[in-house]
Formats: sequence, C-alpha cells, structure tokens
Amino acid sequence: MRKPTLNFCIDSAAFLAFIFLASTGALIWWILPAGSGNLSVWSMTRHEWGEVHFWIAVGFLALIAVHFILHWNWIVTMIRGKSKERNVSNTRILIGVVCLLLILSIALAPFFSPVTDSGEISGRSHQNVELKD
Repeated sequence: MRKPTLNFCIDSAAFLAFIFLASTGALIWWILPAGSGNLSVWSMTRHEWGEVHFWIAVGFLALIAVHFILHWNWIVTMIRGKSKERNVSNTRILIGVVCLLLILSIALAPFFSPVTDSGEISGRSHQNVELKD
C-alpha cells in the first residue's frame, strides 16, 4: 500500500473513532447520566455504553500513535518551519463536507432514538444473593 493511501486510511479511521468517542461520551453524559436507573438506548444501558466508549478510546489512541509515526517527517518539518502550501480542489472539499455530514448523522442517531426502560438493574439481571457476615 502506498504511503498516502495508508495515511488516508489511518487518518480516516482515527477521525471516525474520534467522532464515535465524542458521540458515546455525550450519550453517557446527557442521555444516560449517573443514576439514570433502567434507562437504555438501543437496548444498551449506561454501563454497556461505557464499555463501548472505553474500547473506542483504546482504538482511537492506537490509531493516533500510528498517525504520529506515519507523519513524523511532517511534524519535524513543521517544527523547523519548512512548510509548503498546497491548493485543495472544490470537489475534494465538497466530498469532505458530505462525508462529515454522513458521519455526524450516524454518530448523532442514538440521541434521536427513543430512551426505553429496560426493566433491569444496570443492564443485568440480578438474582437474590444471600450475603454472609
């Protein structure tokens, strides 16, 4: 795979991970806040969304590490002050805006989904357990 193609793939994946990380974080913070009880979105409770949020964060951090490795020469060049200006075509900008709107609509979909009462405590069924002293 050519380096520009690899850069595009890694950067796109990192951007998607960031969008979904922000989306799940906002969902946990505002839609399913602490003490929200049996509320769920897409049959997932606050704690289940928290687990999804955690693994997206792990993936995002890994992608960012690869991003820095792939762009190390660019970082060094920018620090030294040797940058080159490039023209960006209107078609690329339009494609970028359309893709951004599509990604945001997917990331915001849970916010417009109904919040339901799952009938379970913290997303799990609990049995009566006798505690011993």
